[in-house]
Amino acid sequence: MDTLIKDLRFGVKSLLKRPTFTVVAIVTLALGIGANTAIFSLVNAVLIRPLSFHQPDRLVRVFEDASAINIPRDDVAPGNFADWRSQQTVFEDMAAAAPRSYNLIGDGEPERVLALAVTNSFLPVLGVQPLVGRNFTADEDKPGANRVVILCYELWQRRFGGTLDIVNRDIQLDDEMYRVVGVMPERFQFASSTVGLWVPAALTDQQLADHDNHFLMVVARLKSGIAVAQADAELQTISQRIARDHPEEALGLKSIVEPVREQMVASVRRPLLMLVVASGLVLLIACANMASLQLSRATSRGKEIALRTALGASRIRIVRQLLTESILLAFIGGVLGLLVAVWSFALLKQLVPAAMKISTMLELDFTMVAYAGAVSLLTGILFGLAPALQASKIDLNDALKQGGIRTGQGAKGNKLRGSLIVGEVALALVLLIGAGLMIQTISHLLGQYSHFEPERLLTLRTIMSDRSYRDLKEYQTKEHPKRLAFYDQVLAHVRSLPGVVSAAYTTSVPLAWKGGSNGVTIETRQQEEGRAPNAIHRQISPGYFQTMKIALKEGRDFTDQDNETVIPVAIVNQSLAREWKGESPIGKRLKLGTPNAPWVTVVGVVADVRQMGMDQPVKSEMYLPYRQISSHPWFSPRDLVIRTTGDPNSLVAAVRREIQAADPNQPVAGVATIEELLIRDAGSRRLAMILLSVFAGLALLLASLGIYGVLSFVVTQQTRDIGVRLALGAQVGDVLALVLKTGMRWVLLGVALGLVAAFALSRLVSNLLFGVSAKDPLTFLSVVLILITVALLACLIPARRATRVDPLVALRYE
Repeated sequence: MDTLIKDLRFGVKSLLKRPTFTVVAIVTLALGIGANTAIFSLVNAVLIRPLSFHQPDRLVRVFEDASAINIPRDDVAPGNFADWRSQQTVFEDMAAAAPRSYNLIGDGEPERVLALAVTNSFLPVLGVQPLVGRNFTADEDKPGANRVVILCYELWQRRFGGTLDIVNRDIQLDDEMYRVVGVMPERFQFASSTVGLWVPAALTDQQLADHDNHFLMVVARLKSGIAVAQADAELQTISQRIARDHPEEALGLKSIVEPVREQMVASVRRPLLMLVVASGLVLLIACANMASLQLSRATSRGKEIALRTALGASRIRIVRQLLTESILLAFIGGVLGLLVAVWSFALLKQLVPAAMKISTMLELDFTMVAYAGAVSLLTGILFGLAPALQASKIDLNDALKQGGIRTGQGAKGNKLRGSLIVGEVALALVLLIGAGLMIQTISHLLGQYSHFEPERLLTLRTIMSDRSYRDLKEYQTKEHPKRLAFYDQVLAHVRSLPGVVSAAYTTSVPLAWKGGSNGVTIETRQQEEGRAPNAIHRQISPGYFQTMKIALKEGRDFTDQDNETVIPVAIVNQSLAREWKGESPIGKRLKLGTPNAPWVTVVGVVADVRQMGMDQPVKSEMYLPYRQISSHPWFSPRDLVIRTTGDPNSLVAAVRREIQAADPNQPVAGVATIEELLIRDAGSRRLAMILLSVFAGLALLLASLGIYGVLSFVVTQQTRDIGVRLALGAQVGDVLALVLKTGMRWVLLGVALGLVAAFALSRLVSNLLFGVSAKDPLTFLSVVLILITVALLACLIPARRATRVDPLVALRYE
């Protein structure tokens, strides 16, 4: 310990004597260790740390497998859920939830709140209890029972001031009063980060016998000792039995059992693993840079090391001293790296899956500190050991000569430095290619919506109260005058606002809702395998296609005359139009949903639009005029989309006033530009692209600095040789070519190795790409040219310095 303290004291003095080297080294290490620690913290929080449920490893999600219609994990029909629950033997219990939303009125401005309608087994299956109050009882989870609600912690604090007397208090949701029976813990979350309250599902007997409408999320808790594969096999058997018993509704039914965490992190697992690799490569480049600096520094300390050896210091003692200094540098860099990692949490939080945003915290904890310490220690050894061993191999006679400082270990040292440069260039190239592919992916994802001019489109959501805007009588007579009056007033007033080009209503703008599909029956067409094609459907107002700039390919658009007094009509997209096998669909008829649904006549064909996801296959779609459709009120228009001449956000206040004028109790939600929706949907891949680009840029900077530093040292080492060449008649161009040849030989070898590594690692990013191949030759070529250009510039500075060597000064100095 006494020797260690002495080594540390001497190391601190030695580092303080060379402030430039010390600062460069610490900053390099802080960036490398900080990036690595930050990504580890994210991976630990999302992929490793246990979920905040009781025995979370026993929690599973259950889906229907509808891969035949490109929905591999579909919501569950309530009849299938009821049969699974009653016949299974592998779960302690099963629970179901369905998304709903309510207008919260009173105690402030009207507010639209997302809710989950859950069975009373929901919280027990998850293994959580309300923070305040109680769970729903079995009697409350029945049709016609008293209306009760459990609030989320955030809504309780923000809307009701966190008062404890909230329990047993009545609040108004839509036009009905609900009794508050509980408040959930602060970090509780399931499925979505925006759920504000929970109500009983109260599924009716009719719903529990329905095997055709799919809207339930199902979660289950495995019995102790039951594996996921065993549960999956049993549910598959039950599903086959359900399909046999209900051939018209559940033909081909299949199930999927998947751990809850696997389902939550599916969208971010691959981006996270890619960032783990990227941050590791940045750290390796930083280590290579530090090893190169340490080699140069050790060479300049040749006389010091020789004197120590001459005075009796063993080789182990010399290595220990040098390694202590390296580890000291690494730990200082590690401390600053922790600060870099904590600073990055605000950005990295965006990579946390939506289903985990509330329950997952990125914070400085013991695990993170321990990881940073371990990485710092490993880094210090990694970049310090080879230079220490190299420096301790010393020839006393040569080192103690006047010129020993310049000649000791020259050839061997330069060979090792060259190897480090080769490694840096190869790793930097891998990162640059990955960043280039991701940049192209995001460009293609966003570019397919460029014809929308999304920066000029504003969207707001107005979901209307059931009791205020519909009743049984209205829908029996197929009239919905209250809704039409609201739509007409809002559209008329909004269209008259300054700066508004056009406005329209739709069930959902693209990407805002990834649902709303049903079977479609096409008249006179023989259905394959007895099953109808599946199509997304949206109710829209006239002018929607012009507002969104969705091209009309054939036929006509909707008009105000497409109302309940004329024959029902529809407009289909190009994908659905292909169902007519090359014939024009104009004038043909189809029906949506059940066989008893009315026939509608196709009057137009519009261009395909990806509604379900930016990278999801285009699905068949049909659009229906909102004045004709009253039999599906749950698909009624709710999204108002407005095309503007300027900044869409400048119109939000005016549009909100017009909506409030039409209905003072109507809340406005989902305010965003279409551009923001696109960026949001790009989500984890966009952020991964940003981080990967940052890592790649950092790698390029470190590699270029490494090339510059090594060549500068080589030029300094070879000052006498250059002087001799110039004295014997060598031209400036010869010297320039000599130095450039030395540096570029390392660079080109690194490029070759990097290309091989990039091809080998291309599978890691292939599933993240869109519109570009993982082996895209243009990306590879562009990146290679950029890297070679930057490397050439890094080589050129030391090379030009070499050409300015004065032969007389160089020879006299030696």
